[in-house]
Amino acid sequence: MGHKNVCINCHLAFNSGYIYTKEIPCPKCGNMMVWMPHRFRPPKKSDDEKWEVVKYLVEHEFKYHHIYEDNLDNNPKFPISVIYPQTLREAKEFVEKFKKNPKGEIL
Repeated sequence: MGHKNVCINCHLAFNSGYIYTKEIPCPKCGNMMVWMPHRFRPPKKSDDEKWEVVKYLVEHEFKYHHIYEDNLDNNPKFPISVIYPQTLREAKEFVEKFKKNPKGEIL
């Protein structure tokens, strides 16, 4: 586990290990890789639809950081962590809903 370096172009992801720089080129295509947090689980390399979701979210500054919503039903002091979308349609709704909150502040 740990942070990952991700090339959205090549559908390549690997743990960053002891590389603490966030800007490294992809070993396959040379494009700059995206540094993602530990909670990001890359799709299978062949799953183009899920990689489109990842690309869309990253382009809109959502890099799989924690995002919280108020837990109004149970206890407003304990916010609920939002689950990231699985489809492009869900991703578009997600970006619209949370576009003012890509860094994970409580809404």
